[in-house]
Formats: sequence, structure tokens, C-alpha cells
Amino acid sequence: MQEFKLEFKASEKQAMAMQYLMDNVTREVGYGWGAWWGKSYIWVAWLWMMVNKYPWVRYFMWRRELSNLMKTTLNSYYKFWEDYQIPLELMWKLDKKYNIIKFPNKSEILLLDCAQQPSDPLYTRFGSLELTWGFIDESNEVDLQAITILKTRISRQKNREYGIIPKLLETFNPDQWHVKERFWIPYKEKKISEIRQFIPALATDNKYIDPEYIVQLQNSDEITRQRLLYGNFDWSDDEGKVFRYDEIYDLFRNNIESDPTAYLTCDVARLWDDKTVIALWKWLKCFKIITYAQNTTTEVAQRIKELETEFEIRRANILIDSDWVGGGVADMLRGCVNFVNSATPFKNNSEKTGFVIKNFGNMKTQCYFKLKELMEKRLIRIENEWSTKENLMRELENIYVKNTDKEGKIMIESKELLRKRINRSSDFADAIMMRMRWVVRDLEATNSSLEWVFEVDYSWFLY
Repeated sequence: MQEFKLEFKASEKQAMAMQYLMDNVTREVGYGWGAWWGKSYIWVAWLWMMVNKYPWVRYFMWRRELSNLMKTTLNSYYKFWEDYQIPLELMWKLDKKYNIIKFPNKSEILLLDCAQQPSDPLYTRFGSLELTWGFIDESNEVDLQAITILKTRISRQKNREYGIIPKLLETFNPDQWHVKERFWIPYKEKKISEIRQFIPALATDNKYIDPEYIVQLQNSDEITRQRLLYGNFDWSDDEGKVFRYDEIYDLFRNNIESDPTAYLTCDVARLWDDKTVIALWKWLKCFKIITYAQNTTTEVAQRIKELETEFEIRRANILIDSDWVGGGVADMLRGCVNFVNSATPFKNNSEKTGFVIKNFGNMKTQCYFKLKELMEKRLIRIENEWSTKENLMRELENIYVKNTDKEGKIMIESKELLRKRINRSSDFADAIMMRMRWVVRDLEATNSSLEWVFEVDYSWFLY
């Protein structure tokens, strides 16, 4: 076969990304900012060149859902093949049974579905893979824990033999969570690591783009323009959100004074794909979050009893979400506090607190707004690893106020509505929110202002 040499036509930002992907220093490359900035050709060109250069190497190509990977991401390769007239002999074959792209030189690209499965919450199904490099499309949609697991699997297939370092390419649009913290914030603050690089690329940086697409973005709604045209990572898409990003982000950085008094809050799984989440507290500092999948009420109650002994928690300082199956757990822990989301809010009419109880439709809403007060004042802290942190952050960011009822009372929307947006329940957020039950109870008992309670105007939620 006649030798084929690929001459990749790259924009300035594409060339920069390719340089990082081919050097001997960078291990992680984040590429993105807006829409239509040429991400597809970057991963296609990189993967194609490397798998054809090195026999027996193995890439992975990953997206949250395999169906979207096959429909969109993989389609970019077909377009690349046609545009650059790749010889058929260098084309790959797709093994649809195992979702593996196979090349003539025995190199492979594994197409992986990275959605979290109830039966595999820790992504152990990827634990035995031996990979050379990896590419994650729309990594802002992927749990960081999954990315962390896959990073441990690269550098295990021919890297030492060929003297090549492991590389991970992530492409994404602006998002509020781990891509912002791992790539955008360090880049903006000029503190990004030498082994991790970020290339902010906008649609206007792609000289090969159809100008009509820029016009479409310019005529889109404000949020679409901010995210996809201007690459704004700090956008906010709805004033109905209870928590701002900065409040959520600072939850894990706030310096607060603690107290030895221990508390435990537990959100018990209602459905098989939910998690039971236990939060352990020293006053307003959550020092540990524990999760369980598919446990019986007896097992959950037994575990809480063990934690009660280990951390010397008074039974009156243990709170169980008693809706649904949680009531069974509470029954086995006589003397604990039952939390019922739809319960009537505590009443406190002290003018000093500014806590307008009459506007809250239930206990859950009251506690979420009390949580917001403490977060705004940076008076609550969460200490946990990234996987828990990311889940909690995403859930809090998706807590919305639904339309008020006929009496004008504020209501947090149901778990079912949140589940439709993020494909899971608000288990972590609810376990944190329930700690506020003692706070609002104390306000009722004392009818006075605690030093960290302050006035908040909730009136904008009523319209």
C-alpha cells in the first residue's frame, strides 16, 4: 500500500491542543469553552494518528451515554475520513457486539458508557482495563469519580515499550462543576499545573466554521449566548435556583468554629437507584458523609447504631428522613428525631431574625432556606472527598423553588422534578438540609436571634 501522510488543517487553538497532546510533559488536556470550536477534529486526528503509528495500543473513547457516543461523537470520525480521504486500508472496523473499533495493526479504541449504574456505584467494571490513552467527550456531564477511575487505567498498554506517557483529552462546554474547578479556575488564576493544560476555544476561533452558525448563536437566548458563544463559566440559567455557585463552592472552604456536640442526619433511599446518605456533624461542620446502595432498613438502622456509639451521638441528635421507608429505620431507633418533608414549619415571629416563617409551605422548604442563610454567611462547612463533593454540588445547584401555592407560600420542588434534570435524587443535598431542623427548632424555642442568623429578603421568590 502506498504510504499515506496526513496533513491536518488546524486552527491556532487546535494546533495548541495538538502540541500538548504530542509532548512529553502534559498528561491531561482540557479543550473547550463555547460551541463549534473544532473539538471533533482534535480527538479524531489525535486518535487516528496515534493508533496508526503504534501497533497494539488501546484507547478508550467515552461519553455519559453510549447511544449518544455512537450517534454524535463517532459520526465525527466518518466526516474526518471523508474530508481527508483516508485510504480504506487505514480505516477501522467497528465490532458492534463488543463496541470496539479495531485497526489493521491490532490497535483498538474501546467505546465506553460511563453512566453510573446502581449495581456499580464505584465504577468497578472499569477496574481491570489496560489502556494507553483516553478521550472523554462532554466530560462536564460525567461524574468525576468515573474519570478518576479511568485515569488509573491508562499507562498500562504499551506505554513503557514505546516510551510514551499516558494522555487524557477532555472536551466540554462551560459547566459549573468539576471541569470549572479542575480547568477553568486554575487557568483564570494562572495556577494551572504543568501536567494539566486548558485551551479555551470559542466558535469565533474556528476559521473553518460556517458563519451562519455564529449568527444563530448571536440570535439565541441570553444563556445560550453566554455559554456557547462567549464561553462564560459563571452563567446562571434561572433565578428560581435557591443556591448560587459561589455559596456552594465555598461550602468546602469555609473556616468555621466547631463544637464537640455530634449530630447525625440520614436520608434513606426510597427507590433502588437512590442512595442512603448519612451525614455526620460536629455542630455545623459536616466531617463525614457515608453512602449505601440497596440496604435494608434493618441494615441502615444497625449501621446508625454503630456510628452512634463510635462518635458518641445522643439519640436525640440523630435525625431520620421518615418519609417512605425511612419511617421503618426511625422505628428501630427509639428516641431519634423524625424528619417529615411535608410537616408544618416551625414558627418564630421574632423581628430580629427576619425569618418569615409564614411564607414557607413545609418543613423541607424552611430548612433549605435556613441552609441558604448559613451558606450566604459562610457559617457551614462540608469536609469530604471529590466524588461526594461533586454529587452534593450538582444537587444543590439544581434545587429550585416551584410555583407558589394559592396561599402564596414558597415550596421547594419535588425530588421527582429534580430527578428528571440530573437523573438521580437529591440524596446528598437532603441529608445536609436536614441538619437545619435543629436550627429552626431552636429559633422557635428561644424566640430570639442567634448570632449567625441574619435578615434575608425572600420576597422575590413570591412572584
